[in-house]
Formats: sequence, C-alpha cells, structure tokens
Amino acid sequence: MPGEPTAAYLFDLDGVLRVREHEPPARLSELAYDLDRYGPALLGEISDDQWRFSVAGALIAEGLASDAAVQAVLDWSEPMGRVDREVLAVVEEIRAAGRPVALVVNATDRLERELVALGLDESFDTIVNSARTGVALPDAAMYEIAAGILAVPVPECAYVSRRPELVAGAERIGMTGHVFDSVAGLRSVVAEWSAG
Repeated sequence: MPGEPTAAYLFDLDGVLRVREHEPPARLSELAYDLDRYGPALLGEISDDQWRFSVAGALIAEGLASDAAVQAVLDWSEPMGRVDREVLAVVEEIRAAGRPVALVVNATDRLERELVALGLDESFDTIVNSARTGVALPDAAMYEIAAGILAVPVPECAYVSRRPELVAGAERIGMTGHVFDSVAGLRSVVAEWSAG
C-alpha cells in the first residue's frame, strides 16, 4: 500500500462500471473474440464496424445464411449493458473529493458512442482507449498514458478492474491495484487508499 494518499484512480469498464446482461451465443463469441479477428479492432487497426462485419462473414463461412448471420450480429451488437449506479456513485465521490478518475480500457472505436449511450461520457477526467493508443492492457504504456494525462506520478495512482491480469499489470509498474468483486470491497479500498 502506498504511504501517501492515492492521488488518482484508473477504472476499467466491463465488470466494474458496466454490467452486461446479455451474453452472445457461444460460437458467435468464439468467432468474435478470436484474437486474430478482435486484436486489430482493439488496437484501432480496423474499425468496430469492420470487426463486426468480419464476424458476420465468419458465420456465413460456417454455413449460416447471410440474413441470419447479419441479424445475429445486429442482435449481439445492439445491447450496450447497463451502468452499475453504486460503482458510479463511488467514482463521483472520488472526483468530488478532488481526485481525478480515468477510464482505462481495451475497447474498439465504438467506446465513445457506448459511453454517450450509457450516460458516462462526462463521468471521467480522461478516457484512455486501446483503439486510440494502439497498445492494449496490460501493456505498461496504457497505465502510464493515463497517469501522464492526469499529471499524477504512477506510484500515486490506483487501478481497478475485475480482471486480475490487468490489475497485475498496473502493480508491475508501481500502481496500487484492486480486483473488483463488490461495491463494498471497492468502497473499503478507496477509503483506505484515500487515507494513505
């Protein structure tokens, strides 16, 4: 734990601030998130639309009718999840106390539209998206970019994600990390970090 109060907070989106209630069919998910297909979209090498179009193409290549493949991708793409209002309240309290908060995520170039749809587009002091930086978590550069924009030294930042490997990436460069599992747990560590 840091000796001084945490000066800035970095948050992941999915599984922390956003809850997804509709999972895609298993095969669609396998095709969509195959690293060779999804990786270029995460790094901004192709657009979100191009990625989703390629998923439809992969379904068609497996024998699904064109209209059914397109509809399957549309049905998967439409839901954007919901905001966990209790976690958002924690973020708002951190900012109200004068500590900046960054959203630091692996995402496609659709992220900005999703944040507007979710009402989160003004909930952070900065947004660091892998599709805009060209590097993805847990690459050290992602955390360092956020700290640099917030003008806070890396050791004075804390990172929150539900994914242990991303938290470990933050801790490797000297940040404090927390694997999110509940709002109560988050409130507890934020209180501890803010006190120093």
